[in-house]
Amino acid sequence: MDKKDFYVFSALLSDVHAKAFGEPLSRLSHSKAQSLSWLVYEATGELLSYKTLGNYVSAVMENDPEKINPTGMTLSILAQYVGGPAIPAYRGLAWFKYRTGMLNRPMVA
Repeated sequence: MDKKDFYVFSALLSDVHAKAFGEPLSRLSHSKAQSLSWLVYEATGELLSYKTLGNYVSAVMENDPEKINPTGMTLSILAQYVGGPAIPAYRGLAWFKYRTGMLNRPMVA
């Protein structure tokens, strides 16, 4: 994953974690990763592995984009979870909408 996409992915995971748990991104325990997997499933109808979610969070916490290579569909499912049902996960659309929105935000110093 390139640096620009990793930046957006990191922000997405932070948004997912904040929506699910109401707190800043932190490592996922086994039970918290399972809870997140079910929360995403209940909101989107798509199941993501709790192990995969834990690995993603670990890679972001370690700032290591080389450790992960999520599919466009996985990225879209996470973006759909954050954006709600108004943003369909269909064929990666949710991820690209999220990514465009993040990259178009003004940088805060």
